[in-house]
Formats: sequence, C-alpha cells, structure tokens
Amino acid sequence: MVRGAMSPVKPRILYDGEESPHAGNRLAKARVPSGAFTQMSQSQINQIKETFTMLDNDRDSVVGASDLEQMLTYLGQYPSSETISDMMARMPSPLQFPSYLTAMSSILCQFSSKEELTTAFSAFDDDDSGQADSQELRDALIEAGVSAADIDKCFKPYIKFSLGKERLLYKDLVNSLIV
Repeated sequence: MVRGAMSPVKPRILYDGEESPHAGNRLAKARVPSGAFTQMSQSQINQIKETFTMLDNDRDSVVGASDLEQMLTYLGQYPSSETISDMMARMPSPLQFPSYLTAMSSILCQFSSKEELTTAFSAFDDDDSGQADSQELRDALIEAGVSAADIDKCFKPYIKFSLGKERLLYKDLVNSLIV
C-alpha cells in the first residue's frame, strides 16, 4: 500500500440503538457479526436466499436502489428517492448475497426459538390442547403494548370457535413463523 493512501473500508450496518464509532459521519455503519448464519439450518439459509432472489429484480446478483424501490412499490409503499438513498446507505455496498445472509442471520438469531414461543403460548392453554383462549391472550398482549390491529391481523388465520369461545391454534401459528 502506498504511504498516505486510504485503506479500503468494509461496509457496516448500523442498527437501531447502536452508535457508530464515527458518530459524526453519516455513512459510518456498525459491524455485523459474521458467524450468526452458522447457527441456521440449511432450510433457513435457503429461505434467505429466496428472499434475496426476490429482491434482486434485475438478476445481477446485487440488490441496488432500483431493486429496493421496485420491491417497496410492489408492497404498496412509494418511497422518495431520499428514503431509498438513506436505506441504501445503511446497507453493505454492494449488497450481494453473502453480506445479505450475514445481516439477515444476525437479525433472525435474535428471535425466540420454536420451543420458547410454544412454551409462552402454552401459559394460556388450560387443557394442553394446543389452543389458547384468544381473548385472554389478546388482553395480555394489549397490556404489554401490542396494538389490537396487529394482534387481530396476526391471529386471524389461526382462530377457531369452540363452545362459543375464540381459541387460538398457537402451535399452528408458531409452526408458520419458524421453519
């Protein structure tokens, strides 16, 4: 390396609550742990690959600003060019599959396991049937700060009526969340 030349900088992702070591630099990004994907199953890695492929509209193996804009527009969002630029500035550049896998796996590894979720829901299952009293669970979630609209949207496909009560088929819900 030539004396005085700048060394290449690896792209870094800045997550909410983290401060960059270069706080005054708008483009500085926090480091993402790279080993999180080693804890994922092949099925989970394949799903992340599928989402990357869906994002990569032009099939150039890089998710760029136009790919991101197309995806958000497809989802009913109409982001400004400034919003797209800001989002892209928070991602590794170029955003290729290895960096996408690293970022996504570090986020996904923070979620609860299937067993933890099932155990949490089972607290609302009086007869070990795999069904919980949806109103009791709904009330607890609202008290914890979850919006009623979000609860209804999430639970709707997993509600069944039994003896005049709404029951949540929580094992089915957990199975749909975690592969």
